[in-house]
Amino acid sequence: MAIMTKSGEVTLRIEGMHCAGCVRSIEHGISQLPGVSECRVNLAIGSAAVVYDVDRLDEKAIIGRVAELGYSATAGKFDLLRANEQEAESARRSFVLAAVLSAPLVVLAMWPMFTGGPVHSLPVDTLAQALLAAVVLLYAGRGILADAIRQAIRFRVNMNSLIAMGTLAAYGWSIYAFTQVSAGRPAPLYFESAGMIVTLILLGRYLEARARRKAGAAIQSLLRLRPAATTAIIDGAEVQMAAADVGPGMVLLVRPGERLPADGSVLEGNPSVDESLLTGESMPVEKRAGDGVLGGALNGNSPFKMTVTSVGEDSFLANVIQLVAEAQSKKAPVQKLADRVAAVFVLAVMGVALITLALWLWLAPGHPMLVQSVISVLIIACPCALGLATPTAVLAGTGRAAREGIIIKGGDVLERLTTIDTVVFDKTGTLTDGRPDVVAVRTFGHLSEQSMIRVAGSLEAGSEHPVGAAIARYMRGRQVEPCVIRNALARPGYGMTGEFDGHRVVLGSRSLMDAEGVNFGPSLLPGTREMELGRTVVYAAIDGNVVGTISLADRLRGDARELIAHLKDGRRRVSMITGDNRRTAEGIARSLGLEEYEAEIKPDQKKLIVQSYRRAGYRVAMVGDGINDAPALAEADVGVAIGSGADVAMETADVVLVRDDLMSIQKMFTLARLSLRVIKQNLFWAFFYNSVAIPVAAGVFYPLIGLTLSPMIAAAAMSLSSVFVVLNSVRLNTVEL
Repeated sequence: MAIMTKSGEVTLRIEGMHCAGCVRSIEHGISQLPGVSECRVNLAIGSAAVVYDVDRLDEKAIIGRVAELGYSATAGKFDLLRANEQEAESARRSFVLAAVLSAPLVVLAMWPMFTGGPVHSLPVDTLAQALLAAVVLLYAGRGILADAIRQAIRFRVNMNSLIAMGTLAAYGWSIYAFTQVSAGRPAPLYFESAGMIVTLILLGRYLEARARRKAGAAIQSLLRLRPAATTAIIDGAEVQMAAADVGPGMVLLVRPGERLPADGSVLEGNPSVDESLLTGESMPVEKRAGDGVLGGALNGNSPFKMTVTSVGEDSFLANVIQLVAEAQSKKAPVQKLADRVAAVFVLAVMGVALITLALWLWLAPGHPMLVQSVISVLIIACPCALGLATPTAVLAGTGRAAREGIIIKGGDVLERLTTIDTVVFDKTGTLTDGRPDVVAVRTFGHLSEQSMIRVAGSLEAGSEHPVGAAIARYMRGRQVEPCVIRNALARPGYGMTGEFDGHRVVLGSRSLMDAEGVNFGPSLLPGTREMELGRTVVYAAIDGNVVGTISLADRLRGDARELIAHLKDGRRRVSMITGDNRRTAEGIARSLGLEEYEAEIKPDQKKLIVQSYRRAGYRVAMVGDGINDAPALAEADVGVAIGSGADVAMETADVVLVRDDLMSIQKMFTLARLSLRVIKQNLFWAFFYNSVAIPVAAGVFYPLIGLTLSPMIAAAAMSLSSVFVVLNSVRLNTVEL
């Protein structure tokens, strides 16, 4: 018998990570805890998402393991805006201090090259260099050394281990050389190299922090939508209060130019609300009493009163922010290669450094390259760019999508989107407006049109199905009094049955009529003609005979034809699923330019259709909006939910279109393709940079053409490689979709 486990998830803000090796170490360490089923660490936003069995583990144990690994962690949803600001400011302070001290250090080191002699005396200048370099290394760069020591105590290595080994080797050799100089034996000094290496590393981290802050610009813009204060109506009086103190049920007054502090519904007024930063809708939306409004939206033209429905973490804005933040912690499969390399990269670099040292000792034991090459190898090979290649691109890509009202739930979804070759659409509410209206009524026999509408509308009075609701709405619009229906029974996907005044009533599709053995009489030909016009035909039968037909039309979305044309131009297979009969479906498909469609499909069959496409080797994206679409959305390679649809569909889907705009689907595919291209560019650069730079730093070409890298140039190149990767990702923020 299977044992049920209770799953929990905690998000941790982790400090002290600097490279792909750190990520690998934390993921491996946490994953070894009993009860952990998944651990995702994101270097770009300094977070970890851990899924675990709450009966076997708790948050304290997970945080404790992170501490054992040499890092610090705090539980709770991270504030990306605040975290990036703090990181950038801390990195700036460390860099400025190192730069101020390194400037005189370089002057003292280089002065003899231009003047032929020291500034003061050689011992005094050398001692001054040693002191300045010590402060840069041990104070400005103390975070680097402290982390390297923590890792060494636990018999692990990371990027800081390489930097610490390189700078301490340079400083230690220089101290030894100082004793040789004092004894009258000239030897090269590397105090300025140790100081400049640390300074350039800190500069790189400062630039990275600033660039990551730009990469998260989409979430930052959402976070800034929260107003600090608002006006509440309490006992008829206007009261100023903090927006954080607003609760459900409260009545608020929102003046022109103010942002809404919470989700709610319009109580009084007719405002024009700008929701562009939330939904991507470019034009302000006119609201009336009873209409929903979103926290963070901007009131444009007139004051209005609203009733609060959702605040804090339950609000639309908070959910969007959390969805995007969680998405940025989910890795793309392409990152697995980087992770595997990172697992052995640092140890491999140390091995290369030892081989370099051994070869120079054997070939030229007294040559300056003996020290310089080893230091350069250790510094230039730091895997910063490798660790930042994927998460920064995912951060920028999903953030850019959020600005368009497209919530992509992870880097893995981004990558899967680029492989999609088949798009399956649910019809009602997706390709159409989802609100069919009665356009024609026809009766057969002696029953009047009003009497038939009275019976049909009464039978559908409590229906939530769009077709049933339209018939009931038509009855009310004609001001027809409903009658009493007994034993009403819904036949999902087919229609309704019931009893009226002792007569059996059947209302629904032709399939239901066939199943009930109903006599169609003269109704088949008119019904067929209506279906050929792309209309949905509902047959009404009393006591086994069709007494009338009701024709309904659901208007196609204005952008449906354009989207399908774009998808087909991109060589994607496009199909439609509908519960309508085949003739109606054929008419709709023809108007959309679709060759493939599935008609008369019951809700539970949608999942089977998606399965059939996948078994045939297709990579499927399913687009839907209803509760009955959720299984198919989950079954597809990528499930796409229209934001106006049911909550369960949006929970199940991999992508949520917040804006009720089908062309967002084309933007989604475009952005996914561009994001994956950037990821591949970043990974190529990271691998190419190291494959070229390490041999040069080791001095492979020095005996042939005199080509080598000084430790300072190596440090600059390493830092700039990371900055290049981050800035390449940030380009996604400005791409035109």
